[in-house]
Amino acid sequence: MNQSHDENTRVTAKQYTWALSFMRPYKNWVILLCTCSFITATCELLIPKFVQHFIDVIYPAKDIRGFVMGIFFILLVLAFKFGAGSGRELAQRIIQENTARDLQISIFQQLRRLGFSYYEKTPSGAILTLLNTEVSALQKLYRQYFPDLLQNAIFTCISFILMFSLSSTLTLMFLPCFLLYYLVGPYFEKKASWTAQNLAKSQMQFGQKVYESISALTELRASFSHLWDSQRVFHVTDLLNKYYVMRYWYAYWRGTVRRLSYYIGCIILFIYGFYAIQNQTLSVGEFVAFLLYYFNALHRLTSLITLITEQKVLLYQVKNLYEFMRVTPEVKELDQPYAPKIVHGQITFKDVHFSYPDKQQVLKGVTLTIHAGEKIAIVGKSGCGKSTLLKLIGRFYDPEKGEVLLDDVPVANYSFASLRNALSLVFQDVYLFGSSIRENIQFARPDATEEEIMEAARGAQLHEMIMNLPEGYDTLVGERGVKLSGGQKQRLSLARMFLRKAPIVILDEPTSALDNVTENLILQSFQDTLKHVTIITVAHRLSTIRDYDRIIVMDAGIVIETGTYDELVRRKGAFYRLANEDVSQEVVHA
Repeated sequence: MNQSHDENTRVTAKQYTWALSFMRPYKNWVILLCTCSFITATCELLIPKFVQHFIDVIYPAKDIRGFVMGIFFILLVLAFKFGAGSGRELAQRIIQENTARDLQISIFQQLRRLGFSYYEKTPSGAILTLLNTEVSALQKLYRQYFPDLLQNAIFTCISFILMFSLSSTLTLMFLPCFLLYYLVGPYFEKKASWTAQNLAKSQMQFGQKVYESISALTELRASFSHLWDSQRVFHVTDLLNKYYVMRYWYAYWRGTVRRLSYYIGCIILFIYGFYAIQNQTLSVGEFVAFLLYYFNALHRLTSLITLITEQKVLLYQVKNLYEFMRVTPEVKELDQPYAPKIVHGQITFKDVHFSYPDKQQVLKGVTLTIHAGEKIAIVGKSGCGKSTLLKLIGRFYDPEKGEVLLDDVPVANYSFASLRNALSLVFQDVYLFGSSIRENIQFARPDATEEEIMEAARGAQLHEMIMNLPEGYDTLVGERGVKLSGGQKQRLSLARMFLRKAPIVILDEPTSALDNVTENLILQSFQDTLKHVTIITVAHRLSTIRDYDRIIVMDAGIVIETGTYDELVRRKGAFYRLANEDVSQEVVHA
């Protein structure tokens, strides 16, 4: 049990150190913050000493000059206090805003590094909750907890030193009363910690569920399933509310017991102080100054304990960010990657084996060469490894065994920029930004001219449709292109491909939502525009690949046939059977 506790303590310390590491670039401002906090605390705590001097010396002697000098001294102290307070405020704001910004930047950089595989395994709702809830929680450390903790710690230390200098007996007398808190306090600490862990998990689940509900709004309405979904949301919300109530309930009792302990200490101080003053072992001024320090110190100390406790709660949320930042990308770039000026487009697979995590092997020793400028189609039944081959070319994953080469150089040696700029990928599931048609096409090449954008749209048989819209290329497509049909979305993604002008084009069922006439026109654009480009297409509609240079037939992760369309049909093998199934399906749909 103790070993587990020690391990948790070490992990928490690492997380806290990692969180504070974002302040390292601003260490000079941290030093200024500490200095100004010390000056502010010292100036404020000099005032009770003046009260003591006034009661014990100035008032009994009716010393008007001493009183005036004391007032000037107080004004001077206050001037120093407000000056140091201004410096503290400036340093605090610079530290908190810059560290909060640096944290956000580092999170986004980590999201970029993790790559394709991470997003396939992690729900979007979980990532959004991480960015919203956890990042906001950690930013409280810089904006509230660290500066307040520092200020309260300095105040508490100086107060106790001054209290001990006034009366060591009084100081030692109230400490046991305060320590009584820790007879009951640990119970509430454990309960609060347990609640905090469950609250952090519940917040993550709530964020993910809300994201799913909003994303699936159309489907829920269409199937009249909003009541079913609402019940799921209400269940998660009830759980979240339950943990919030428990958190504040335990926090209340923790604070109540803490305050009760120092109120009891205060009563004891009054009893002892009464007899000490009567016996003239303590002056009235010293007792009043001690009480002022006592209430100040206890207020600061209890605030300090509250901040430390709340920081522990916060660290349960920091844990998610800490673990996220420690995730290492499955696909890494070399320290000195290969970055050629020209990519010709020859792709070679050498005995490539690959399997996804917790899944059976998808590719089993694929050996294949695609020559520069060649038009290749990859066909086969679902799950045979077609799309996985495309992912390996783009290096979204690395093979377990074997190599993928581009122009006789392993793709693992390329810089990500060189490799991805050499590719133009068109997926069946098109992502569109909620901006204009122009911006969605220009996304492929931000420096493209208006004429180039229009030419790309013509190649995708999209230009006439756009010009018939009231706002033309400035028409907004809505969130994820909700205002466009499936075929229009696919044509827009093809327009991006034409605009990009990459030496390698990878198409994953790019015309599945198009009618035959539009599809034939776009295929003609391929012939006219992409003559010297390497084209690799995953196709289910086999009529679209009749004119391809070569067709690769896959089954169960291996290449079983290769040849032209006519050659494969004449062999009457696997491709012939696929072609007959394709024709049958087209007849049924017709």
